[in-house]
Amino acid sequence: MTKGIQDIIVALSEIVGPAYVTGDDSARFAYTMDASLFGGTDAAVVVRPGTTEEVSRILNFASKKRFPVVTRGGGASIYGQPKGRPGENILIDMTRMNNVLDLNPTSMTVKAQTGIIMGKLQHACKTAGFYIYAPFAPLHIVSLGGWMSGAAGSAGLWRDIIGVTVVLPDGTVVQTGGGPATNHNQKLFYNRNLGGPDLTGLFIGDGGSFGIKTEAVVRITPYPRVLRASIFEFDGLERVLELIERHVGRVDPHPFEPIMVFGPGAMKNFMPEFEVSTAFTVQGMMQGHTEEEIQAKQAVFNRIAEELGGVRTPMLDAMAEAMAASGSEGSDMEMDWLSLFNGLGIAAWLPFTLPREGFLDVYRKLLDWRTERLRDANQRGFKHRATWEFFAPTDASTLIGEIDAFFEPSDDPAVFAYIRDMMADFQDFAHRLGSIDVYNQGIMSNINASFWSDGYAHLFQTIKKALDPQGILNPGLWAGTTRGDKSKCR
Repeated sequence: MTKGIQDIIVALSEIVGPAYVTGDDSARFAYTMDASLFGGTDAAVVVRPGTTEEVSRILNFASKKRFPVVTRGGGASIYGQPKGRPGENILIDMTRMNNVLDLNPTSMTVKAQTGIIMGKLQHACKTAGFYIYAPFAPLHIVSLGGWMSGAAGSAGLWRDIIGVTVVLPDGTVVQTGGGPATNHNQKLFYNRNLGGPDLTGLFIGDGGSFGIKTEAVVRITPYPRVLRASIFEFDGLERVLELIERHVGRVDPHPFEPIMVFGPGAMKNFMPEFEVSTAFTVQGMMQGHTEEEIQAKQAVFNRIAEELGGVRTPMLDAMAEAMAASGSEGSDMEMDWLSLFNGLGIAAWLPFTLPREGFLDVYRKLLDWRTERLRDANQRGFKHRATWEFFAPTDASTLIGEIDAFFEPSDDPAVFAYIRDMMADFQDFAHRLGSIDVYNQGIMSNINASFWSDGYAHLFQTIKKALDPQGILNPGLWAGTTRGDKSKCR
């Protein structure tokens, strides 16, 4: 260990205590890994703060010394962690900041440190009788801060964020949101943007570029004790999209009335009978507080689906009943997606986010791209064993989904290299068709940035320079400033 690194460790130990900072080789190696195939961060020093004040002091120190800083939550991004400047980074591991600070049943808000894992936060809210929106994602590894920065869920949670506490790159602590941030006489956060512009939004989806989020106030709602599902099979996507149009024209699918559409590749992982089927399966979820409420919701949804030619089968009805049972008070109302996916093989995640208008044509092109790529993979000897197709409306305008592929388990580095290239190439192709994905970390931030308009890129760079003139915080994110040039994204 060089004297320079030892000096950093000594300085950081004075802030967080020697038990929470290290330059040990084995500890640093662990952070080069994450949940993705793209890897983590090569850090010189790892530090684990426990409070906003400690984060502030760390950033103030790093800014004065011009040390690059990379932040990490649960390490759940499927496109990798920020790389910063390999071998030089101070890596701030936020997972020690994992406490629920206040759960206010009157204001229906929860305040938590952003290093908390979403599964833990969800469980704490449910135990108190409240629901926090957490769409399908790796809830047991993704952190609240990582999710806000742009991890998953098509921004589904973001609309419920009322305010955040952020440490700017120079160590300044900022609160946003309508409440204490915009009126120092008010103790409660109760609205996102009263008294000023929506500066909370500045730090949502930024990938961690503008500041380190340390606390967040999130809107919650009384827990819906009743869950029912209606599952229909459709021969083609045209009627499925008409069903979605009629549904989102009546209700906001966030958070209690989502529709999920599974393609034949996904369904045959549940039921082998779908092996030769080309049908799409639509799962309508109704959640609420009374049986009467849910029966009314379900009756309307079923009527629309049947009018459009949707078919129910005994097997699909059995699945719906099983889902209803899983939504009882003794359950956390979530499927174990991770165990399902882990059993399918090595994942090539191929997500997209598109407008509902014009979706059908683009979706078919994405499926054709995957078919050609899997044909190429098989010719090279890289055998895939399963596919997965899924999409859902997140609001009236937006559809988010995936058309993933899963490869046979292998120790061959060439397989992993092929899958990494496949994921990056898919995003380049999908972006050229208008997709905009939300995993604003790792290589995805650079792919997204390579398609920015000139004005948007200028605005981002102006804000970044103003807040982080030394360029110390998560350097290298959003670096794909040449639009559509894939070479800038690797």
